[in-house]
Amino acid sequence: MRRFSALRAAIWACLCLVLWGTACRANSDPETAVLLGDTFTLGYGQTAVIQTEDLQITFDDVLEDSRCPTQVQCFWTGQARVVVTARQGDAAPVGLEFNTNPAPNENLQTISFGEYRVELQSLDPFPQEPDKSIELADYRVTLQVHKP
Repeated sequence: MRRFSALRAAIWACLCLVLWGTACRANSDPETAVLLGDTFTLGYGQTAVIQTEDLQITFDDVLEDSRCPTQVQCFWTGQARVVVTARQGDAAPVGLEFNTNPAPNENLQTISFGEYRVELQSLDPFPQEPDKSIELADYRVTLQVHKP
């Protein structure tokens, strides 16, 4: 009987180690494979890999989110400034800063990177209340990469 209990405890410990290792692997390798021209969504810190192009796009930061909350009436729509990092092959990574400000010469939702165009499709969630900030981990950026 003791031998059966020891065996069951050993199996349980191995199962826990496997599950723990799987959870750690999921957090340390947040990459998503996409095709050129696909629309894709990334959470903070996640990377999209366009394998046929040897290109990586990583969602790095939300520098500003002053967009008018949906539960408020504003005289200005506000803006969001988002940074993603693009890297092709072994080249140095390049930060791309998008801006949703609708004013002339301020809106920057399409950025050229080498022979590619990276387009910001959306930044979610949209602010709801003026005094409630959104945690960086809750943001999702939707992008599209294509060749013109």
